[in-house]
Amino acid sequence: MVTCKMVDETGKKFNAVWFNQTYIKSVLYLGLEIFLYGKNSSAKKGTFNVLLAKPAEKFKLGYLPVYHAIAGIGQKTLSDAISSVLLSKKITSIIPQHLEKRYKLIDLNTAYREIHLPTSEQGVDAGYERVQIEKIVPLLGYIEFNKKFFKTEKSQKYNNTISLKDEFEKLLPFSLTPEQNSAVYDIEKDLSSKFSMNRMLQGDVGSGKTAVALYGAYVAAKNGYQAVIIAPTEILASQHYEFITKIFDKENINAVLFTSSLPGAEKREVLSKIETGYAQIIVGTHSVFGEKVNYKNLSYVVIDEQHRFGVEQRKKLKEKGVNPDVLVMSATPIPRTLSLVIYGDLDMTLISSRPKPFSVKTNIVSPAKQDDMWKFVASKIDGGSLVYVVCAKIDEENESENAVSFSAKNMYEFLSGKFGENAVGLIHGKLSKEKQNKIIGDFKCGKIKILVSTTIVEVGVDIPESDIMVIATPERFGLATLHQLRGRIGRNGKEAFCFCLSDLLNEKSYERISFFKSHTNGFEIAEYDMAERGSGSIIGTNQHGEDNGIFSRITTETYGRAKEILEACKTDVNLFAQIIERGEQLYNNDVFGKVVFN
Repeated sequence: MVTCKMVDETGKKFNAVWFNQTYIKSVLYLGLEIFLYGKNSSAKKGTFNVLLAKPAEKFKLGYLPVYHAIAGIGQKTLSDAISSVLLSKKITSIIPQHLEKRYKLIDLNTAYREIHLPTSEQGVDAGYERVQIEKIVPLLGYIEFNKKFFKTEKSQKYNNTISLKDEFEKLLPFSLTPEQNSAVYDIEKDLSSKFSMNRMLQGDVGSGKTAVALYGAYVAAKNGYQAVIIAPTEILASQHYEFITKIFDKENINAVLFTSSLPGAEKREVLSKIETGYAQIIVGTHSVFGEKVNYKNLSYVVIDEQHRFGVEQRKKLKEKGVNPDVLVMSATPIPRTLSLVIYGDLDMTLISSRPKPFSVKTNIVSPAKQDDMWKFVASKIDGGSLVYVVCAKIDEENESENAVSFSAKNMYEFLSGKFGENAVGLIHGKLSKEKQNKIIGDFKCGKIKILVSTTIVEVGVDIPESDIMVIATPERFGLATLHQLRGRIGRNGKEAFCFCLSDLLNEKSYERISFFKSHTNGFEIAEYDMAERGSGSIIGTNQHGEDNGIFSRITTETYGRAKEILEACKTDVNLFAQIIERGEQLYNNDVFGKVVFN
């Protein structure tokens, strides 16, 4: 071990340590300027373990790859080994040269060299995209092949789907928009198919997804089967149940509501109705996943606001029937769902417009400007506005005196002092269901002007008169939640206002909240979220983050190019067969994927 006292350009002193490089002491001298690469010692503060050292006059600044640590192998050893392989071996691409030229791709060998031996930032980007295309073209081919030739056949058969569509539309208290009609037609085609439906219905809040989804439930019930509609909260489940019983009142369709808060005797009665098949449409929360819930002939499953449910939960519900038709709905698909749509596992139906115009102005408010915001809120309340104020937590210890970071309880006290106790209500998950319903009822009829809450109001609270949303510390929420919260206001088509009351935003948080401010499209928000957080697991259960070494940080543009190249490869049967075979290897061997692509 060689140790030398050093001082950096800022004047900070530290010890540089070289292991197993005793020759170093013969080249070091007082006043020598060198570049060092390594890491700080966790055991001895002020000590720097040197992995690489070069004289300043001979060292040219540039891009240097940094690899994940491998026990017993240093950065320089690993870098030298990889460089040796890249400079002496040729990597064979699955994509023919003529397609590389047609789509202006650099060759695969150059791509790997640019990643591991970078010459420029542009070269790294081009190399990274080229390697991404090399892996996703085979995977797309394999997934497409699987989807086409290994679809799951369902046991249920529906009759009269077209005539039932006409009957269903007559039951609704409103007319479907052209996009809603198109979505219903997509579902009708899936129900008529001999293969199980696996479709995602994406549309912003207020776009009428629920009405579309109920068509399938109506068809299932009319054909003697059961349908289940699952919501993430009891509030939303109750809202769905009320709507269903209202429109199907004269159709002799039996619907039940099943939630965890049902009294014991009532719960047993509902479970019996489900098991015997008397209950044709079951509406509930996660309770419908329970082991005690036995369905007689479940054929149609709707999962509302699917980003609130885990992968395993959704899988359990599907297993309650025999290959049931499944429709998932969301205003903001989580990254994993978006990636599944992109890569072909889910069919996609998009409702891009709302029956009523959506006009919400979003602003970021600093603590220094919050007094002006509250004055604006007061003036709007005098004009009849209803206001949501959403906080990240119910209670929080060691709170500051800044209202920005208040918990829901402290925010309630703060606003009660400012606007009067009778004008402000508080709702959160620890309150009883009866108390929650009463407070929401008071807010809906205007008895309460300001409703302070946690994210319990994220879904299921439909109060068209509410037109102001204040989100305290928005940096604590995910983009999907922020988008859902904003969707609670402006549902009557009139102008509304969303305020992000932020405190101490760092650069990344500010960028994220700014994106939310300037975008109201749920799919765009989901794409941004996927780019920031990763696609999640295609094969496994991760909702976000990097995939199993096979899918990671794939942009929409890269995906588009890969799809075009795949289509071009289909003209050569032998080539397409090789692509499918390569895709199967990658799909089924995540270890191989990690080694090759990471």
